[in-house]
Amino acid sequence: MAATEPRRGAADLPTVAGTALAMADATVTKSRQKRMHAACDVDAGSYGTAADPLLFGIDCLLAVRKSKVRAPDRLVHLEHRLEVHQPVAVDEKLGVRAKVEHVEQTPDGERARYVFEFFGRDGSVVMTQAATTLVADPSWLRDAPASKSDPRAGYRLAARKLLNSAKVQGYSEESGNRLHFDPAFAVRYGMGAPVANALMTVTWAVEALTAGEAPPQAMSIAARFPAPLFWDDGVDVLVREKSGKVAAVRCVSSAGALVCEAEIA
Repeated sequence: MAATEPRRGAADLPTVAGTALAMADATVTKSRQKRMHAACDVDAGSYGTAADPLLFGIDCLLAVRKSKVRAPDRLVHLEHRLEVHQPVAVDEKLGVRAKVEHVEQTPDGERARYVFEFFGRDGSVVMTQAATTLVADPSWLRDAPASKSDPRAGYRLAARKLLNSAKVQGYSEESGNRLHFDPAFAVRYGMGAPVANALMTVTWAVEALTAGEAPPQAMSIAARFPAPLFWDDGVDVLVREKSGKVAAVRCVSSAGALVCEAEIA
């Protein structure tokens, strides 16, 4: 989604590749998981005692936002990658190593990739996550181009979701980003409603992958978010299969926008 001309939105302080992020140990508690899954209309019972690894992604975004104290509302989540090497239990405490892997200045603003390693008591890495963000005014989302082709083509419908303000606020309240819960802030940048946290769509991708069963002990998901999802949208969750298994998931809004495209390995 490259812009044709420069826009305001450079970081207040430049991000430096190789910089370590200060991040405390991370835990997904049972109550936190129940609340987040309720916001996504996902059956938390299918996880049993396992933690939803995507919820650690929220901790990743919090660490990124804290690294740019003066621009917390101007971080656009472009891509997210999750690799699970072994399952994590709810209430299990994980150590975290986090750093800025790559930074580039683009016509749209500063684009950075952050990498997070989560490790257990024995020091082994159980999961990695990577987030790519853009520092830009929220109006950048408003101008996201529409899909040039039908995003549903080649995919079948797996589920339908309906958002509302309470669900989006419940999932996003930890972030402190006004774009997710402040209607006046969203309107200021030309959007009719606040924007849902992009990780909600990846949660639906994992649900489509598992079809209501326990998530696999190891998995890899690479997701990108071409367009925003608003808190009054409906969403079609679509899957494409290969050799009888879900290989890709797309989330398409009621307006026909491709809001998430996830490749699964």
